[in-house]
Amino acid sequence: MRRLALTALGVGWIPGPAGTWASLATTAALLLAHGPTMGPTSLGVLVALARGSAVTLAFSGREVGPDGAGDPGFVVSDEVAGQALALGLAGAVGRGAPWAAVALAFVLFRAFDIAKPGPVGAAERFRGGLGVLADDLVAGAFAGGIVAGARALGWLGG
Repeated sequence: MRRLALTALGVGWIPGPAGTWASLATTAALLLAHGPTMGPTSLGVLVALARGSAVTLAFSGREVGPDGAGDPGFVVSDEVAGQALALGLAGAVGRGAPWAAVALAFVLFRAFDIAKPGPVGAAERFRGGLGVLADDLVAGAFAGGIVAGARALGWLGG
């Protein structure tokens, strides 16, 4: 049960870039639930953020290395939380093209999560489940904040 939750119902076991598959599945699920106009108070966003965070904090510490470091590739509940945060924040500003905002939030979240610039990489240095989760939440906050700013400035239309 624990591994099923950590893999986002098995998404983490799909061959290839498991984190990208989880982000894509999260984006698709939230689009089905709310359409491209989801925001930070959308129920699906809040549930994905809360569940992804809780599962990661509760169970992923058992999956990291003996020194408490690392982020196993099959653990993707952290990507669910980070992508939900990015999409929720991106939707905080209702101006501009919502589909462009969703796409940009997806791309920026994955870029920050993979490249781990500055504070994203620093957040990953926490030990245990907190380290597994923190970098994704920071990446999600950056991605969503950038998209919200771009929407507020009218850079995505509107």
